[in-house]
Amino acid sequence: MTTKVDAAKVLEYYGGEPAVEYYARAAASVGLWASEEKVFVRAFADRRAHLLELGCGAGRIGLGLWELGYERVLATDVSRKMVERARRLAKSMRCGVEFRVADALRLPFEENEFDGAIFGFNGLMQIPRRENRRRAMEEAHRVIRPGGRFVFTSHDREMEKWRKFWNREKKLWRKGKQIPELVEFGDRFEATELGELFIHVPLRAEVAKDLRGAGFLVELDCLRSQLANESQRVREFSDECRFWVCRKPGAEERS
Repeated sequence: MTTKVDAAKVLEYYGGEPAVEYYARAAASVGLWASEEKVFVRAFADRRAHLLELGCGAGRIGLGLWELGYERVLATDVSRKMVERARRLAKSMRCGVEFRVADALRLPFEENEFDGAIFGFNGLMQIPRRENRRRAMEEAHRVIRPGGRFVFTSHDREMEKWRKFWNREKKLWRKGKQIPELVEFGDRFEATELGELFIHVPLRAEVAKDLRGAGFLVELDCLRSQLANESQRVREFSDECRFWVCRKPGAEERS
């Protein structure tokens, strides 16, 4: 019997040596995207802000934030192998970012502990099951202060480029012939040179609804290409995606 994709299967990919080394190379050579830098600087104008990064991988975003002058960054990942690799890279670069193993679904932090949070490179969508992705949103909401922002990216199932693919997938699901490991429509699970990769490709409305349910106010959602003309290196590293910037409302906004 085929086993559905779960957290252990995702961790198997991100704990594997090929993926760890791939992300370490990206941390050293790709760095922050132009779009990421633009969004982060606007969302977190105070460089003294205490920021939490979720799904940090080998440290690409955390190291990039440090280079921008953000010195209070705590970067976390559920993969111990990724965190160990990020620490080594940070030490070689004399970077003061702290890296720690933590599960985005059960964050070991107090309420309102951070000024903002980041879940980069579509990492939120690599959590299997919608209720778990919603739980990660709720955890981000819990640990950032009122007025703080949560920034992340996702792919977009409504993009014209992928419309034929998802139409074919819909027909397979209706017939019960989808890839057996998949849990929900929008899931993808496929072999790559780094291992078997899982990601959920959501609808824009699906993400917006879950953010509202988690207590966030959406301030921005737009495609990466609308924010910046990325370098060839970045485009080879990552396909088009959608940026989300949302805010935890203050007490006066919740009343």
